[in-house]
Amino acid sequence: MEVTDEIKARIDIVDWVSRYTTLTPSGRLYKGLCPFHNERTPSFVVYPDEGYWHCFGACATGGDIFTFLRMKENLEFREALEILAKEAGVELHHPEDDPQRRRLERLYLANDAAAAYFEETLASHGGAAVARAYMDRRGIDAHTTKQFRLGYALESWDALLTHLQQLGFTVDEILEAGLAKLHEARNRYYDAFRGRLMIPIRNRQGRVIGFGGRVLGEGQPKYLNTAETPLFHKSRAVYGIDLAYRAVSEQDQVVIVEGYMDVIAAHQHGYRNVVACMGTAVTADQLQQLERYTKNFVLALDADAAGQQATVRALNQARQALARTQKPRATSGGRFALVQQLDARLSILSMPVGKDPDDAIRQDPAGWPALVTQAQPLVDFYIRVVAEQVDLTTPEGKTAAVSEIAKLIAEIGNDIEREHYVQELSRITNVSIAAIQSRVNAETTALSYGVPATTRRRGEATPAPEPPQHRTVSTRLAVSYEDHLLANLLVAPQLFVWLMLAADQLSITPINSADLRRIENQEILHALKHYITSDEPWDLEAFQEQLSEPLHGQLAHLTAYGAQRPQLAEADLREDTIKLLLRVRINNIREQISGVGALLTDAQVSDDRVNVEHYKLLKNQIDRDLLHLQRTQSELADLLADRPSRRRGIKIL
Repeated sequence: MEVTDEIKARIDIVDWVSRYTTLTPSGRLYKGLCPFHNERTPSFVVYPDEGYWHCFGACATGGDIFTFLRMKENLEFREALEILAKEAGVELHHPEDDPQRRRLERLYLANDAAAAYFEETLASHGGAAVARAYMDRRGIDAHTTKQFRLGYALESWDALLTHLQQLGFTVDEILEAGLAKLHEARNRYYDAFRGRLMIPIRNRQGRVIGFGGRVLGEGQPKYLNTAETPLFHKSRAVYGIDLAYRAVSEQDQVVIVEGYMDVIAAHQHGYRNVVACMGTAVTADQLQQLERYTKNFVLALDADAAGQQATVRALNQARQALARTQKPRATSGGRFALVQQLDARLSILSMPVGKDPDDAIRQDPAGWPALVTQAQPLVDFYIRVVAEQVDLTTPEGKTAAVSEIAKLIAEIGNDIEREHYVQELSRITNVSIAAIQSRVNAETTALSYGVPATTRRRGEATPAPEPPQHRTVSTRLAVSYEDHLLANLLVAPQLFVWLMLAADQLSITPINSADLRRIENQEILHALKHYITSDEPWDLEAFQEQLSEPLHGQLAHLTAYGAQRPQLAEADLREDTIKLLLRVRINNIREQISGVGALLTDAQVSDDRVNVEHYKLLKNQIDRDLLHLQRTQSELADLLADRPSRRRGIKIL
């Protein structure tokens, strides 16, 4: 039994979900108000026998207890696994790097002890009077001080070092945590931070990974960060994320600022969706962390020339780092292609000259939301910058402007927005719409990628990969339809692109994690999608390295199943895969019908006429969805049997 199965067997999903919303029995099911969105009519159903839940309202999604916890608390799979394992009393067997985990835990503890020491020093030590006066001038109140665990490092050679040693930490641990350094000339160890206001930097879980120290006198540098350590990596850390991630998710927007004080001022005045990058340049790692909670990014950076250039660099970084939507299409030359378009909205808030967010918020707290709404969308900002930097009266200037902006327009998924910016670019450059559209089309083609159409005939085998070596290879013989479907994609990853094209031609949605019940399969599919859309050649071992260790057992199970099955020609494998996708969806919809039926029956019994009509409409829609899939299944059978299909022009096999 996989560890996730053991956890689900021990935790009653009804009891767990009831912590977040009131559930009432309805036959063998339970119903309630959805905990993920506001509603007056219950649309949330729990299937206790299957360990599954589904929202028939605005969310239109479902999953198991892991999916529920991840969505509700915005957690990574590993985080949800650890919480539920603890709840279930299931011991998680960590891999052979247990000594490494223990070592990292000691560093966490050292950082926490240092933060506590700095806090106490700020609160009560006479030598911290200068820091307390500084905070009074900045208007930082007691609640904010406690919330951010602000502290003070004395102007002392080794006060912290001595304190931590008294607590039982070794010099090596203190050095590795970045809290002390070796003075080689004196051959003595000394505190890394001295005479500074101390600002703990925490990870998403709220654990201290490092510090930022602000000098309060004339010393340099003004801000000093923890050196790179096993816990602290400047390019990955997002200051304030532990306090902001819920608000970012709820508001579906994150405001990224530069400095610690910008974040502190924003949160003190109730603007909790504000975080800071660790420097002027936003990194790919930071953006990808934040992308878990929102697709809407506002960059609030300096308005001066240097700040503007930093913003341009940040935007280029963001365009490379953030996820993209793949739209399938057929191309010439026998290729299946997906056009990549940016799956995020980037806006730029140019601060008033001479002000940073901290200044703006402290001077006019109520005006901050209005300021944020003035943020310019990505393309508008670029058009303004290019217009300021390029001579648009010359052919060379026009060419440069069109070339640069066309790349951005090509990344826009909304056709109306694309047309708007084509017209706007034509207006400011005085270049024809046709010429600009031609350039945008060329950039769109450059954003596509694909796999060569197969040249194999039926009967020619697609070689199956060797499963990755793993000590927990499952011995399960039976597999579900979704396991079978995912195993096919791992046997022939090029099927992923083809399957999206096939779904488009069959007028069904592309495969997505909502099709799958097992949380491990959802995670593997998500990772596979990102791997396939990268430029890396397919390598199963490399793919496994990108997965969290608890997923390795399920990956091994899927690849072992794929390897032991008879090898299929690629055309046969395609046929098998599209059939499986339809079968998985039909089974899922049939279960949804039973859930809506239970809601409808309850409403009829209680003579709740409003809800009776609501559930009837909902059931009719689900019935139509089922009929559409069944017709697609029938038409696919006609195509495979070379019979005339009711649907014309479908060429997918």
